Amino acid sequence: MSGQAIGAAIVFGLVYLFIIRGKPNPTVVVLIGAAFVVLAGFIDSEDALRHIDMNVILLLAAMMIVADIMARTGIFDWIATKGIRMMKGSCIGVLVLLALVTAVVSAFIDNVTTVVIMLPVTIALCKTLELNPIPFFLGEVFASNVGGTATVIGDPPNIIVASAADIPFVTFMLNVAPVSILCMFVLIGLMWVWFRKDVRVTADKRQALMDAPQEELIKDRLLLLRVGAVFCLTILGFLLHNLVHVEVAFVAMMGAALMVLVSRIDVRQVLHGVEWPTLGFFVGLFILVGALVETGVITDIKDLMVSISGGEESVARGESGVLSMLLLWAGGAASGIIDNIPYTAAMAEVVKQIPSEGITGVNPLWWALALGADLGGNATMIGASANVVVISTARAKGYHITFWHFFKYGVFCVVATLGVSTAWILLRYYL
Repeated sequence: MSGQAIGAAIVFGLVYLFIIRGKPNPTVVVLIGAAFVVLAGFIDSEDALRHIDMNVILLLAAMMIVADIMARTGIFDWIATKGIRMMKGSCIGVLVLLALVTAVVSAFIDNVTTVVIMLPVTIALCKTLELNPIPFFLGEVFASNVGGTATVIGDPPNIIVASAADIPFVTFMLNVAPVSILCMFVLIGLMWVWFRKDVRVTADKRQALMDAPQEELIKDRLLLLRVGAVFCLTILGFLLHNLVHVEVAFVAMMGAALMVLVSRIDVRQVLHGVEWPTLGFFVGLFILVGALVETGVITDIKDLMVSISGGEESVARGESGVLSMLLLWAGGAASGIIDNIPYTAAMAEVVKQIPSEGITGVNPLWWALALGADLGGNATMIGASANVVVISTARAKGYHITFWHFFKYGVFCVVATLGVSTAWILLRYYL
């Protein structure tokens, strides 16, 4: 490993330790680290800017504006009350319902967009129930990553895998969606064990909520009609963006701009709804991970995995699941530490170079790579983009989720879901 690679790894490790500690502010720490790796020459400024995923940054900013304007209509409070009544006042039932909705939507819309949409509903619901929203936040972020596993468009690593291996949408879904569904059952069981005692309200409060009129929750019906139409068009754009070859960020930008236009709200007021620290955190994180990529740290990790896989020839003949298990579990571990996008991109090059003459159909290594990268992101608060959005938004609203608080639930979620994935891959493709 070169001196620059060691330096970049040390800087990333120090930043990570400060994030775990929670002080000083994580956004400040990440931006300082990002500036340092550029100034120290670990990555040049042009490459640093290239590694900033503007699709994510613009998507987040636009959807924050959309969520802020939608909240002004009272629709999130109305949805929250509707959910309570649907579940007959059962708080754990509402938690599971929100998690399931998040998982299903994440399969067809990017999971970052999904959690941005779901968070206002969750906050409104918990204020109505007078509950701590943190269990709901955790359940939804775990569900977004599990649900996003199911389809090509659900999570960025899936797009990388499908593109590298030329896997059709339906083929990908048939091979991975069953695992995603099984993992959701596991997640629901874990949520019931973890949170059933933390999401209770008194019988009187439950009955009062069931009897409360819903009509008065909508503050501005005309505004709701206007922005609701724009919101539906935006969601349609998300679903069709692959067909028209337009990134979801530009769909979201158009939706946000139209929503400001039809709502006639001062744009300066709307911009207050953007969580700028969250965007800054993402910018810094992209640069830090870019330094790991450019200095060869991720490539070195990749080469180590291949060297202990049991040999390329046996893997190519489909005789060994060793490399599949390495891709699955090492991918899960790596995705909990660094963003899963550069990891997947690096490992996709490895899988492409491994011959697979003895394998009929898609090489199972691709499914292991996708599942490890997607599900491993649940381990830590920076393991996936959706995690960062939820944690940062919760902090901005006054609900602080520490690194260790997230990790103590996330690590169990990852181990359980990767266990399901291990059984699926071994039973279906190797035994």
